[in-house]
Parts: sequence; structure tokens; C-alpha cells
Amino acid sequence: MSKVVASLAVVLLVGSNAFGLGLIDQMQDTQIGLTNAVTLLHGHQTASSAQNLALQNLQNVCRPCPTWADQSLVGAIGQVGSACGECGIVELAQALSGGALQAQEIGECCEPKAQLQNVALVAGQTLGKAEGPGNADALHTIVLRGAQDASNAAGNMSESSSIMGIQTSSVNGEACATGLVDSSMTVTTTQTQASI
Repeated sequence: MSKVVASLAVVLLVGSNAFGLGLIDQMQDTQIGLTNAVTLLHGHQTASSAQNLALQNLQNVCRPCPTWADQSLVGAIGQVGSACGECGIVELAQALSGGALQAQEIGECCEPKAQLQNVALVAGQTLGKAEGPGNADALHTIVLRGAQDASNAAGNMSESSSIMGIQTSSVNGEACATGLVDSSMTVTTTQTQASI
């Protein structure tokens, strides 16, 4: 996925420069992520973990004739995991990552405009239990929103993408029971536009 996004960005930026653009050149690349792992081996044990991350990236430029451009990425992700075991083996693994790549080339007055935006999310949870009694629970919460706006005398452009999701997994079992839960979630949005 990263190679495709980078290739689109390069094509957009190089291709746009061929039209003489470049009064406003903006690029914003943001990546966020959380990981969590819990392993309980025999004995009576409990463990839990909670992580929350919020971000806001904004950039804007204003030039004469009236020409302006802005980009924003707002997100909040959370991860909670817990495990309990009694003479059993209980494992919990969580991974959550997301981000956005945004690029703009806006010419002055009636010159061409071009925008690219990619917002992506990858989430995974694996829970396992064997031997003695035990349980594990996992939760992911995700909100990501990317937006771009641009304007010159020839008109306006706007793009926005929003991703919202919840992922939850649970495993529970008595002695001698074996269980495994493996879940994943992937979302990618890609938007491109040009006015030549």
C-alpha cells in the first residue's frame, strides 16, 4: 500500500509541475500506531492495558489573487486489552495503525490545481487460550478524518475522507479447552482530482 501511495504522490507532484504549477506546494504525511501484547503462563494471573492517542495536523497557505490551500488530519485511536488465567496459558496481541498522505499543487489565478489524499487504517487482534481456565478481551476504537480544500480564481476543490470503526474480540474457556480468535480490519481511501 505504501508504494502505491508514494507512486501516486510522485506522479501527482511531477505531473503537476509539467503544467507550471508550484505557487502553493503542500504535502503532509502522518502515521500513527499502537501495539499491545499480554502473555500469561500458568498460575493465577491477570493483566490489562489501555492506550489512547489523539492527533491533529493542520497546514494552510494563502497567496494573492486570491489563492489558498489547506490540509488537515484529525484522529483518535484507542486500544484496550485484558487477560485472566488460572493455571492456563492466555495470550493477547493487538496492533493498530493508521495515517494519511496529502499533497496539493495549486497555481495562482486561473492556473491548474491538483490534489491527492490517501487515508488508511489497519487493525488486528489475536487472542488464544489453552490448558487451564482463562479469558481474554480486546477492543479497538478508531476515528480518522482527512480533508483538503483549495481555491484560486478558476474555482474551488475539496476532498474529505472519514474512517470510524470498532473492533472487539473475546475468548473464554474452562480447563482443557483450547480457543483462538484472530480478527483483522483494513480500510484505505484514495482520492485524486485535478483541474487543468
